[in-house]
Amino acid sequence: MPDTAVAAPSVRQEASRDRRDPPWSRHRLVASLLDGSCPLADLRRAAVALGMPLVGSYRVVALHASGQARRAAGRAALGTAHGHVHWHGSRPVEHAIVLLGDPDRPDLVDEHQVAALPAGVRIGVSMPVEGLAALTDARRQAVSALHLCPPQGGYVDLSAHLPAAVLDADPALADRLRTQVLGPLATAGPDHTLLLDTFAAWVDSDGSTREAARRLDCHRNTVTNRLHRLERLTGRRVDRPADLVDLTLALAAHRRTRRQHDGQPR
Repeated sequence: MPDTAVAAPSVRQEASRDRRDPPWSRHRLVASLLDGSCPLADLRRAAVALGMPLVGSYRVVALHASGQARRAAGRAALGTAHGHVHWHGSRPVEHAIVLLGDPDRPDLVDEHQVAALPAGVRIGVSMPVEGLAALTDARRQAVSALHLCPPQGGYVDLSAHLPAAVLDADPALADRLRTQVLGPLATAGPDHTLLLDTFAAWVDSDGSTREAARRLDCHRNTVTNRLHRLERLTGRRVDRPADLVDLTLALAAHRRTRRQHDGQPR
């Protein structure tokens, strides 16, 4: 429900003034909400300018797309299913402030809309936050999610990728983990990439050797043999929880390094 303070008689004059403000002034006010420079005293004015409550559940969306048509497609994929959406135009990344109609709804877009996105459109979404004052944190989260998108395009909700986001927040530690856990695979020579890709397919298949074999177009026994070889080289077993945590986090760090080598825009 909207915060009643926004509609109170005491802010009617403020609302009237905001309607007379030039567009660049409102643009600057919203920018200050997102970058953390908005004074607390201006939060009520920002709420009026946005037509959004001071208190409510929000997400911030970060959109990276080259060209007007791709940006329009990215905006359209978000839609308005969650109530009020305010787009803040900026380059190279645009942001949307979304007032959630249903805070428990897991996604802002459905998989069909994501599949229809043009190549190169990347969308990162923050976790839900409470109140306009938390939008700065939400913007940082949305940008972190954007960094996790594959370079060819896609949609990442940070809520489902927290371990990878933690690694992205400390690149040096992520690289140290990758080297420590996966470094021994270098002794496999040319099979180094094959073993990693097999483990990645197995992880992405929720630990199903059958599904991993289907994705890799090989026999399930081949997947099992490669996983055993990875275990011998790394000294970690995929059926031991603590070891699996190390391996999956190291895989996430490896994927982060690969994205950088692929030249993904940040």
